[in-house]
Amino acid sequence: MQNKILSKITVIDMTEGVAGPYAAMALSDMGANVIKVERPAGDWSRPADHDHVDGADNAQFIALNRNKRDIGLDVSSAAGKQILERLITRSDVLISNYRPGVMAKLGFDDARCRALNGDLVYCTISGFGQDSAYAQYPASDTIIQAMSGVMSVVGEAEGPPLRVGFPLIDMAAANSAVQAVLLALYGRLSGEGGATIDISLMAAALAMMSGGYTRYLASGKVPRRQGNQNTNLAPAGAFKTSDGRYLSIAVLRDSHWIKFCTAMELGALADDLRFATNALRVQNRAALDDIIMPMFASRPAADWLERLRVADILCGPINDFADIAADSNLNEALPLVDPMARNVPRTVGIPIRLDGSYAVTARPAPAKGEHTAEILTEFGYATDEIQAFFKEGVVFSSD
Repeated sequence: MQNKILSKITVIDMTEGVAGPYAAMALSDMGANVIKVERPAGDWSRPADHDHVDGADNAQFIALNRNKRDIGLDVSSAAGKQILERLITRSDVLISNYRPGVMAKLGFDDARCRALNGDLVYCTISGFGQDSAYAQYPASDTIIQAMSGVMSVVGEAEGPPLRVGFPLIDMAAANSAVQAVLLALYGRLSGEGGATIDISLMAAALAMMSGGYTRYLASGKVPRRQGNQNTNLAPAGAFKTSDGRYLSIAVLRDSHWIKFCTAMELGALADDLRFATNALRVQNRAALDDIIMPMFASRPAADWLERLRVADILCGPINDFADIAADSNLNEALPLVDPMARNVPRTVGIPIRLDGSYAVTARPAPAKGEHTAEILTEFGYATDEIQAFFKEGVVFSSD
C-alpha cells in the first residue's frame, strides 16, 4: 500500500482502550503523523511493565498502537494545557474517546478546539454520543452489546443471551470514526473547513443490525436467538465431522439443494417432497438434520469440504486462531504485518489492500512518553524549555 497518502495530516490521539486507538492507528497506517497524548497514569490497556513482558501480556496495546509516536503530557497542568493548545493549532485531526464532559473539563471541548484551529476535524467516540440522555452513563463494548440487542440474538435458541467474544462494537465504531474523519478531510478540500464528529458505540451497533431492526420496526416481531442455525435457510448450520471438527454449511437456493444432495451421496433426498423447497426444508429442519448429521459424522472435515466446494456449496471449517495460523493458503488473504515488537512475530494490519499491497509498520507501538522531546522540538520548543517541562513534571518520557 502507498501508505503515505495522509503524510501531510497530523492527528492528535487522545484515546485509550480499543475504539479510539484503533481509529487513530488506521489513520497512521494510511500515513498520517499520529501523536498519542498519554497521561501520566498511561493508557489503561498498557501494562505497567510494558517494556519487560512478552507479547502475550500486551498484545492488545501492540496491535492497536503501531505507527504512532507518544508524548507524555500532564494536560491537567497549566503548562500542559498550553502545550496541547500548540499541538492542536498545528494539527488536522483530534480524536478522543473519554466519557462526555472530560474534554470540556480539561478545557478542550469541540468549541474551544475549533476556536484554536478552525480547520480542525474534532472526533469523539463514546458510548451513547455527546448529548443524549444516556451520555453520562459509563459504557463499554460489553455493555453496548447488551443494550443494543446484539446479545439478545447470540446464543442457542433455548439458552441465555451470549456476548460476542471480541470487541465487535468498539471496532465498528472505530471504523465509522475513520470513515467520518476521511469524509471531513475531503470536505476541507472544497473549503468547508473543520468539522465536529460524534461517533457512538450504540449507533455503530444498531447500524450493523440495520436489516433486523428495520424488520422489527416494520413487523413488530422481535428476532430470537437461533444458535448456529440460520432460521431462514435449511440446511444451514454447524455440522460435526468424524474427526471432531465442525463445518459451517449454507444452502442458498433450491438449485444448490440438488447439488448438495449429489455431493452428500443422497441423490434420492432431492426427490423427497418434504424438502422440495427452502420453505419446506426450514419447516422440516429436524427431520432433515436427522438424515444429514450422521452423514457428516461419517467422514472427516477435509473430505466433506472437498466434495462441497466442488459442488459450489457455501461451506467452511469452523476455525480457531491456531487453525487460521496453520492454513498457509488462508494466510495469503490476510493483512499480516510485522509489529516490530519483541516476541510478537506478526499482527493483523488494516484490511485495505491498495495497489497490490497492505500498509506496513514503520514504527512499533510506542513506550509511554517515548517521543516526548522529539515532538516538542518539532512543535517549536527550545531545548531549555523542554528541559524545564521535564523538571516540572509537565511532560515525561520512557527514559
